[in-house]
Amino acid sequence: MMRLTFLMLFGNAIFYLIQAVSCCRILTRRFSWPVMVLGFAVGYLLFVLPAIPFPETGMIRGMIALVSFPLVDMVLFRDKWYRCLFCGVAAVLIMSAADMISAAVLLTPEQLRQGLTFQPIPVQLTSYAIFLSASAFFLWMFTLLMNRYKYRLSGREWTLYLLFPVSQCLLLYGWMMLCRLDFSANRMWILLAGLVTCVAADAALFTAVRGMAQRVELQAENDLLAQQIDHQKEHYAAITAQYENIRRIRHDIANHLYTMDLLLKEGQYAKAQDYFAEVSQVSRYKSDLGSCENPVVDTFLYARAEDLKAQGFDVEFQVAVPAECGIRNADMVVVFGNLLDNAAEACRNAGEKRIALSAGMERGYLHIREQNPAPVGPVSHDRRIPELERGIGHHILRELAERYDGSFTCHVEHNEFLVDLFLREPEM
Repeated sequence: MMRLTFLMLFGNAIFYLIQAVSCCRILTRRFSWPVMVLGFAVGYLLFVLPAIPFPETGMIRGMIALVSFPLVDMVLFRDKWYRCLFCGVAAVLIMSAADMISAAVLLTPEQLRQGLTFQPIPVQLTSYAIFLSASAFFLWMFTLLMNRYKYRLSGREWTLYLLFPVSQCLLLYGWMMLCRLDFSANRMWILLAGLVTCVAADAALFTAVRGMAQRVELQAENDLLAQQIDHQKEHYAAITAQYENIRRIRHDIANHLYTMDLLLKEGQYAKAQDYFAEVSQVSRYKSDLGSCENPVVDTFLYARAEDLKAQGFDVEFQVAVPAECGIRNADMVVVFGNLLDNAAEACRNAGEKRIALSAGMERGYLHIREQNPAPVGPVSHDRRIPELERGIGHHILRELAERYDGSFTCHVEHNEFLVDLFLREPEM
C-alpha cells in the first residue's frame, strides 16, 4: 500500500534530483540550464502523478518510471537515443535496487505488507535516508563507469577506497538490526547522524585518493611535457638551420650556376657532376620538417618519426594538417600517438618494421590513414609509464570519431593492417 504524503513526494524529489545530476554529468545537454530545470520538473511530475491512482501496484509504478525516465533524457539531451535509453533504464534499476535494500535492512514483513507510508515518521525518515544514500552511491558509481576516464584510479587505489565504505555499511547494518528491536526517535537520529557522517567521510576519502592519483598523473604528464619541449627545441633548431641553409643557397645560387657553367664549357664534366652533387647535398630538404601547417602536430610527428627511425623502422609520413581544422590539438596528438604506438607494437610482432601514415583534408573531413604489416599473433601491451594506464585503445578513437561527427574503421587486407579515421569540427 502507498498513500500520497509530503515525505513521500519530498524523498522522491530528492532521488529525481540526484539522477538528474547524474544524467547531466554523463550526457550532453540540449538546452540552457533554466530550460533543463523546467524539463526535469515536468519529468518529475510524469514520474509521480501517474503512480498515484495505483497505490497498490508496484509493477505499474515501475513501468511508468521505465517509460518516463528515458523519454525525458531523449528530449533534454542530444546524445544518441540508445545512450539516453540506457541511462534512463539504469536509473530505474538503481532506484529499484536501493528501494529493496532500504526495505530489506529496516522493515519487517508485516511493515512491508502495510506499506512504508503507514509506518511511524522515524521509520519513514530512516528508510528514505537509506534509500537515498544507496541511490546516490549507485548513481555515482554508474556515472564513474560511464565517464570511466575521468578519474584514473588504479585497482590498488580503488581497493583502498572501497574498503572504507564497505566497513561502514557493515557497522551501520548492525546498528539497524538493533534499531528494529526498539525503534525509538533517539536511535533514529543517531542512525541518521551516523549515515550522514559516513557519507561525508566517504566523499572526503575519495577526494584524497583522487588527489593522490591526480598528483602522480600530473607528475607523469609534466615529465612528458618536458620531453615534448625538448623535442620542440630540437625541431625548431633543425628548422632554423634548414632555413639558414636555404637562405645561404639562395644567396650563392648565382655563383654555383656560374661555376658549373664554366666547368661545362671547359669540358670538365666529372668535376661539374661532383660539384652538383655537393650543392645538392647541402640544399637537400628534409620532408619531416615544416611539411605540416599545424605546428603542434608537426612537432609531435617529427619527434616520433626520429624515434622510430632510430629504432630501425621504415617510416613514411605524408601529413598535411592545416593550422586550423576544428580539431583540438590535444585530440590530434592522442590520435597520432595511439596509431603509431599500436603500429610499432604490431610491427614488432609481425617481424617487419614499416609504418605508413597520411593525413589531409577531404570534403571537409580530416582523413587520417595508418598502414602497417598485420601481426601474426596477439600483441602484448606493456605500460610505458607505470603510474598511467596503458595506451588508449581503439575505443578512444571511436569516441573521438563520434565526438567529431566522423567514423573509425580498421581491417586487415593482404596481410596489411589499415586504419581510417575521419574527423571534422562538430556542428554547434
